[in-house]
Amino acid sequence: MTQDARSEIRADLMSRVPRWYSPWLHLLAPGIVGLAIIAFAVSRVHDPRGWELALVPLFFLASNAIEWHAHRDLLHRRTWPLEELYVRHTPQHHAVFVAEDMFIREWREMKLVLLPAWGVLAILVAGSPVAVLFVLVGAPNVAALWVATMTSYVLMYEWLHLAYHLPADGPIGRLRVTRWLRRHHQRHHSPQLMQKWNFNVTIPVWDHVRGTVWHAADAPAPAMPRRA
Repeated sequence: MTQDARSEIRADLMSRVPRWYSPWLHLLAPGIVGLAIIAFAVSRVHDPRGWELALVPLFFLASNAIEWHAHRDLLHRRTWPLEELYVRHTPQHHAVFVAEDMFIREWREMKLVLLPAWGVLAILVAGSPVAVLFVLVGAPNVAALWVATMTSYVLMYEWLHLAYHLPADGPIGRLRVTRWLRRHHQRHHSPQLMQKWNFNVTIPVWDHVRGTVWHAADAPAPAMPRRA
């Protein structure tokens, strides 16, 4: 896709953003709700045993695997009845942000990067049967730890993904950890790589497990992102 074609798509998508849209409210409201859920879940943990706390890394790994599968199977493939997720991600997000041009140009473009405002709650609802199961088997602490870990992971996904698309010369874009993780995600934004490589947006643990970390021998190297 040419630069002019991408510019037209970008302009069209931004023209659809309502005037009342607030990027800061879009960022802060789900974050505040998520942090409140985490605080409530942690408050429900009473006298945790060692084996219960030891499950937290496993919950993190499970969340990492779920992220990988959701990204590959829902965001890059049309899957009924969730085609809208594919449309928002592949034809729109990936059309606007490519490997050599990763960064938002105005704050309102956060609409093209962040999850829908209801996304955090939707993911929690989808993961709630696991918490209910733990309660039913008499493990309320484990249920609370699952909710806290799952919610923390969703917020980490949201904030890290936004960090990768912020200007590289900004205070967040310059951070060493941002640059390191952004390189992994930037390769995924190369059109020739996005359907097969680097599906983890947060920490590429499951990409390593599934062998989907891109290496130079696997495909032509994507262009490095421009400074913004």
